[in-house]
Amino acid sequence: MTKRLLVANDLPGIGKVALAASLPILAACQIETAILPTVLLSSHTGGFPAVAVADMAWLVKDYLTQWQQLELTLDGLLIGYCRSAELLEQLQVYAQHENVPIILDPVLGDKGKLYTGFDQDYVASMRQVARQSTILLPNLTEAALLTDSAYLGEDYGRDEIEHLLRKLADFGCQHVILTGVSFDESEIGLAYYDVRQDKISYHMTRQLPYHFFGTGDIVAILVAAIVVENLAFETALPEVLDFLEASLVSTSQLARDVKYGVYFEPHLAKLSQQFEQLRNKG
Repeated sequence: MTKRLLVANDLPGIGKVALAASLPILAACQIETAILPTVLLSSHTGGFPAVAVADMAWLVKDYLTQWQQLELTLDGLLIGYCRSAELLEQLQVYAQHENVPIILDPVLGDKGKLYTGFDQDYVASMRQVARQSTILLPNLTEAALLTDSAYLGEDYGRDEIEHLLRKLADFGCQHVILTGVSFDESEIGLAYYDVRQDKISYHMTRQLPYHFFGTGDIVAILVAAIVVENLAFETALPEVLDFLEASLVSTSQLARDVKYGVYFEPHLAKLSQQFEQLRNKG
């Protein structure tokens, strides 16, 4: 049976992040989407000048009201960039009412700092959503903010990561995936905590000498695909990182600024095959 995922995230016209990356990737995974654009942007904000922005929070309530009337069947809700606490609350109430599992990519900050426009009240609202989530997908900064912990910076070991994973699990989620974990300059990847089995594993990929925009969004959308397809994380996460590494290598070989986004298109056919194989195994 075809799965349907609701994706609440921002939509840039230029720069393949958030919804701009999510839709083709989900199509390759043969997952239908319900699209809820939280913010419209002429481009993403990572290095482009004069970005035009339109906050869509005013329209979200009408979206959700119609979808409830349609009795829309959803297998999951991925929450990404929301901009306001009110929007987070609307999504949380909708998920509760429709009994939809939440996959939370708690977009709050990076490199130890909150993103511009967010404050501690917004962090508190994100914690409320985290308590309802099935899966949490923070980076190290977001994990520190959610748990009110010191930011680990770049000098940490497995003990610190595993302590942080367990603090995140206190929100009540079933799975925690900590992104951007790196123990040396050659590798970067994911720390995965299966809360029910009390099992932690690491999934790493090669670290390239560029800052790529949208890698977190790619990981989040593929994790959401794993959830709605009910696939085994231990088997599927290596496939996620294989796709990501191949896409980043292709991006680095392009003669253009990396801010335009990850060049994943040449690898979508293989991704589709990988997900079909994972479904058959499952």
